[in-house]
Amino acid sequence: MYHLNFLNFSTSQIVNDLKNKGYFACESALEEEYIDQIFQDIDFNNILINTNDVGVVITQNIKFFTHCLASSKTTYDILTSRKILDICNEYFDDDYKLTNHRVYQVYKSGHMPWHTDNNLQSGKQLVAKHNMPGLLFLFYLSDVTKNAFQYLKYSHKWSYKYDGEIYLTDTFIDKNYKNDILSFPMKKGTIIICDIHGIHRAEPFKDDNYSRTTLLFQVDQVGSKYIGHGEKNLVNTEYLDNLTPEVMDYLGFGFPRKYPAFPSSSVATMTPQNILALQKQLLPQTIQALTKSLVKYLLPAETFINIKRILWDLKLKNKNKQF
Repeated sequence: MYHLNFLNFSTSQIVNDLKNKGYFACESALEEEYIDQIFQDIDFNNILINTNDVGVVITQNIKFFTHCLASSKTTYDILTSRKILDICNEYFDDDYKLTNHRVYQVYKSGHMPWHTDNNLQSGKQLVAKHNMPGLLFLFYLSDVTKNAFQYLKYSHKWSYKYDGEIYLTDTFIDKNYKNDILSFPMKKGTIIICDIHGIHRAEPFKDDNYSRTTLLFQVDQVGSKYIGHGEKNLVNTEYLDNLTPEVMDYLGFGFPRKYPAFPSSSVATMTPQNILALQKQLLPQTIQALTKSLVKYLLPAETFINIKRILWDLKLKNKNKQF
């Protein structure tokens, strides 16, 4: 799963970097075959419309696949891998939980404000900052030359001064912390881990021919004061081949979750171009549905039942001929 250049970093070395510098980065940590498999698991061109399953949603120029643990065994294996759990075990002093996860694809343009991820929510709304320890994990699933992750050096040690702010403006950061900005344009498969109290963003970009795809997940040390903190984890039971009390606690088995899945999406969060593309996708399906409804209206229900019986009988006969 992981290249040796990541595995050769000791857990103690990684945790030491996280506690002192606030971040750790290793280029090409994830093997390419695992990245390819994730793209096979997730079809970013298939948008959920009246589909009884989990899938991709859109908000502006970002496509999100939030419930990875329900549809991607590869993602499940990464999130519950021994290397990730070892890092968490050594970093946290108390019980920790996977509080959110998603694969997302930014395309054409993006401008994320500077922020921290130690957020408390009430429903969909951010209401305050918390002081729980936490880690943000990012895997680049494409080569990142633009829209790279950026982090303010040592900001995990002093960001509490701005806990009253949801975001910090570009102008403010450029004026006060411009020399502390660290950028991470790196290759596909890179892992970046940072303290959720560190101030970070993705560097703004605008390029119609560029996109960046990332696997992101957050782990927080959730104490008794914050019962309900985090988004729900929908897990395909087929994937649970490594289920242990440790993994169950990490995934939050039996732990309340009060936050809705991110992002909050609807047709209103899509761009006009995506809405138009969706209409083209829906048109043939609409014609098919109207035709089917008309036929059902004109013919009695028993006729449909008999047609299904005949088709089923023909299918069985053809199957028996093959043997």
